[in-house]
Amino acid sequence: MGKVNTMALNNQLSIEEEWEQQQRALLRSQGHTPEEVDDIIEEMINEYHNECAQDYGDWERPRED
Repeated sequence: MGKVNTMALNNQLSIEEEWEQQQRALLRSQGHTPEEVDDIIEEMINEYHNECAQDYGDWERPRED
C-alpha cells in the first residue's frame, strides 16, 4: 500500500507543479510583475486550501471532548 500512496503523492505533486507553471505563464503574459505573480499564486493556493478544508469539514470544527 505504501508504494501506491507514494505514486499517488508524486502524481499529485506533478499536477500541482504543472498547474503553477501554467498559472505563472498566464499571469506573466497578462503583464504582471514577478512579485505580483508570486502574490497572486500564493493567494490562489491559500484559497484552494481553505475551500478544501471547508469541503472536508476541517474548517473551524469545534472539538468534541
